Amino acid sequence: MNFKYILGLIVAVSMFSSCDKYLEVEPKGIVIPKRFEEFNAILNAEINTNCYPDHLAYASDDVYAPHPLIAQDPLANAYFWREIIDVDNDAAPAIWGPLYRQIYNTNIIINNIGAVTDASEEKKKQLLGEALAERANAHFVLVTAFTKAYDPATAGRLPGIPWVTYTDVTTATPPRTTLQETMGLILADLKDAEGYLSTSRLNKTRFNKAVAQAILSRVYLYMGNFEEARKYAELALKEPHKIIDYNNYPSPSPSQDKNTEILWLRTTTYRVLIYDLRYSNDLVNTFAADDLRMKLFAFLNNGTYMRLDNYWGLYGIRFSELKLTQAEALAQANDLDGALKILNELRALRIASPSYQPVVSTNKTEVLKWVLSERRRELAFGSNRWMDMKRLAKLGLGEPARRQSVDHKDLLSIDPATYSYTFEIPSRVLIFNPGMPKNF
Repeated sequence: MNFKYILGLIVAVSMFSSCDKYLEVEPKGIVIPKRFEEFNAILNAEINTNCYPDHLAYASDDVYAPHPLIAQDPLANAYFWREIIDVDNDAAPAIWGPLYRQIYNTNIIINNIGAVTDASEEKKKQLLGEALAERANAHFVLVTAFTKAYDPATAGRLPGIPWVTYTDVTTATPPRTTLQETMGLILADLKDAEGYLSTSRLNKTRFNKAVAQAILSRVYLYMGNFEEARKYAELALKEPHKIIDYNNYPSPSPSQDKNTEILWLRTTTYRVLIYDLRYSNDLVNTFAADDLRMKLFAFLNNGTYMRLDNYWGLYGIRFSELKLTQAEALAQANDLDGALKILNELRALRIASPSYQPVVSTNKTEVLKWVLSERRRELAFGSNRWMDMKRLAKLGLGEPARRQSVDHKDLLSIDPATYSYTFEIPSRVLIFNPGMPKNF
C-alpha cells in the first residue's frame, strides 16, 4: 500500500505559512526545496510549531470539557477514553495524520539537506540535527497514543508504529516495528541530533542541544530508565534559565520567548484549545489554598476553573519539568534527601511565603507520591500528562481518572490497573493497510 495512505491521504502539495510560496511537489510527490533558507523555513511551519495533538490534551485527566456522554466526535471520543477516536473514515485521522505529515516534512530535510550548496557544513548539520529531533519527537508522541505502555519485558513482542524515513509517497507503508525497535530508533535519532546541534538557535520554537537532551530525558522517563532520564535532565539544565518565584511574579507576564522558565515552546494542533482549558475537579483538588499557581493562572467561570489565556509553554518543555524528573529519579534511587531538596526548592517558589513549610520524610513511597503530585500541579495541562498517566499506570503508581459533569456527578472512570491508555490505529489507516496489526 502506498505511503500516502499512512498519512490518511492528507499529504498536500504545499506547506503552512511562510514556506508555502516556494515548495513544490515533484512527480512522485516529493517536496524538494533548493536553497538552505527553504529547508530552514520548513521548521517554522505551523505543522511543526503547533504540533502537540489536541486530542491527547483532551485525553488528559487534567481537563474538564462539557461534552455529553453520547457525543461521538473525535475530541469527545478521546475525552471519554474510547478505543477508537475517528468515526469518519473520510476525514484525516486524528493525531496520526498531523504527526506523520510532520515526519514527512522532517524527512525532506534529513534526506536532502546534505546536497545544499548555499550554506556552510555547520549550518547544514544544525538543521539536520533539528530535523532528527523533530522526527524523533513526533514518533514518540505517536507511541504514547497508539502503542501499549513500554515494558522491557514485553516491548520486543508488542507492535510499535511504522517508522518512516522517506518522502516518496509511492513507497509501500512500512510495517509496525516492535515497540522495542521503535523506542531504539527514537533514541538513536535524538542522540544523533544531540551530536549535530549546537547551543544556539533562532528562537524557543526551534531545537538546540539542550532541547534534544530534554526530550531524551522525557523518553527515558517514559521507558522507566530513571538513571538515563536524570542524566539527560541534568545536561539540559545546564542551559541558562531561571525558575520564577511566583511570590514575586512579574507584571506584565513575560512574553513566551522571554520567559526564563521555558526551554522549548510548542502549542497544540488546535491553538484555540489553550484559551479554553478547564480544570477537572480532581486537578483542582490537588492544589492547596496557598498555592500561587491557582491564583496566577486560573479563574472561576460559571462554577468551573479555567486557565488564563496568557500562560504559555504548556506543550513544550519547561525547566521545572527537568527538575521534577531529577527528583523522581533520585527518589526511585532511594536518594530521598536529594529528591526532597529539589522538591522543596520548587515548592518554595510556588507556595505563598507566609504559608510555606518544607516537607520532610524518610519514606520512599511518601516522597515519590509528593514528587508525582507536584509534577501534576506544576505541569498541568501539558504534553506530559497523558504520557505520565500511561507510564505511572504501568509502574503501579497510577490513580483512577474520572469524567464528571459540571455539578461533580460521575459520568465514567478508568482504572489504571485495567485501562491500556492506548488508542486503536485509525480505521482509515487500517482500511488501506489491511495487514497492519491492530491494538485490540
